Amino acid sequence: MRGPLARSALAAPVLAALALGAPPARADGPLAAGPAAPFAGPRPLAGPAGPLAGPAGGIFAGPAAGDPLAHLPGGLPRVTFPERPLARAYAPLRDPDPWFSDDKARHFCASIALASGGYALGALATDDLHGRIAVGAAVALGAGLAKEAFDAAGYGTPSLRDLVWDALGTSAGLALSVWFDLAATPIAF
Repeated sequence: MRGPLARSALAAPVLAALALGAPPARADGPLAAGPAAPFAGPRPLAGPAGPLAGPAGGIFAGPAAGDPLAHLPGGLPRVTFPERPLARAYAPLRDPDPWFSDDKARHFCASIALASGGYALGALATDDLHGRIAVGAAVALGAGLAKEAFDAAGYGTPSLRDLVWDALGTSAGLALSVWFDLAATPIAF
């Protein structure tokens, strides 16, 4: 296949990768939840005791040492809460392979890119829509199965949920590719 149809089919994986290629949230970023520090009680207000202080400092506390807002005049009151004692007790009950995680997003986005790239390769080889879809699905699902087989061989943790996200990403990538393909096809009357 030659012409604008082939160019639009080749553009689909590039556009999908750009649209879904936002960097994932880092686990060590400023909003990452680290191990909980033991609760040492409320900190007293930095300045004179105000109405928020309460009898023994209350739950409102002034800026702590190293606080980036400590330079503000008067400081802003900070709310501190005690550590939840049951949070650590239920920590072993957390799902080791959650349905929604950074790993699942990577499987989904990689499958979109592989499916649309496989569709583009199929568009270069055949004019049959079903053949292009079959090539895209074979590339994306084949890569997902190969990755899980690699994990099962002892190099990772195999997961059926990863395969589900691979299938969802493959479907989304093929849908985008077919949409780009049909949108670029001139209408014949």
